[in-house]
Amino acid sequence: MVVEITAENAGRRLDKFLFAYFNNVPHSFIYKMLRKKRIKLNGGRAMGNELLQAGDELRFYLSPETIESSRKPRIFDPAPPLTDIIFEDENLLVVNKPAGLPSQGGMKERPARADHLLARILYYLQEKGGRFEDFTPAICNRLDVNTSGLVICGKTLHALQTINAAFANREVDKEYTAIVHGVMGSPGDSKTLEGFYHKDPHSNIATIFDEIACVPKGGATGTLAITSYTVLATAKDYTLLSVKPITGRSHQIRAHLASIGHPLAGDKKYGGKPTPYAPAQLLHCRRMEAADLPYAASWEAPLPQGLQKCLREWFV
Repeated sequence: MVVEITAENAGRRLDKFLFAYFNNVPHSFIYKMLRKKRIKLNGGRAMGNELLQAGDELRFYLSPETIESSRKPRIFDPAPPLTDIIFEDENLLVVNKPAGLPSQGGMKERPARADHLLARILYYLQEKGGRFEDFTPAICNRLDVNTSGLVICGKTLHALQTINAAFANREVDKEYTAIVHGVMGSPGDSKTLEGFYHKDPHSNIATIFDEIACVPKGGATGTLAITSYTVLATAKDYTLLSVKPITGRSHQIRAHLASIGHPLAGDKKYGGKPTPYAPAQLLHCRRMEAADLPYAASWEAPLPQGLQKCLREWFV
């Protein structure tokens, strides 16, 4: 059997492609077939670490029965409807995630929870006729369970790799709307916070330290966290902020604001007090922009109703 590599899989490692193509066998089977030269690349021996190019030819010296049993169709379980789609084309799907919904499965604190944003996305795409033979769409950024706002899904391998690289290289401009305890200045005041990040793997709580020498060992330790904010409005005991995380650490905004004595309203884990407007923290990823990329675009997600009500009642 011969498979020709298309442009969609150009740049992909051969073993990663084979894991997706033969998705019903253990990885050890793939490496065994490579060692036995049952899988060849462009007529020669394949090791598995080669980067594929469009037009490359893979030849499988396997029986039709083995090939058939090594592959299974990806069929996703029914999921609740995907709502609040902000943007969709053949490459990307951008969704306004509601608070209370995990971005994806596999969370330690919710091992049995099957409903999450990625499950809804995959079922939605499947119902639209999507076929997932060699690639499964995936989300490019994650939000905490109780943070609402923009999440980007790569519908193709190239789009996923491109957007993931943009996030890693800080080429995606992200803006959050946040409400914190206390007054942080006058409207228009801006500041950039820097500190050394640590997240305890047991408590799942992040802490920002001023000096790297103070950072405990273990967990995600010692990485720099940078967060900038601008004051939009103030109330008696609260401040409305526009927040831009320059780095992308887990719980970064929550931990950084708590570290300066202004935890997010509603964020009990980081010292915030409950509010009647949301199940937890008043934090929403409102805008993202990826400039100078093949998928250059700007997306905005409207504020959830609870946060809108809070603005009307607190910041009039």
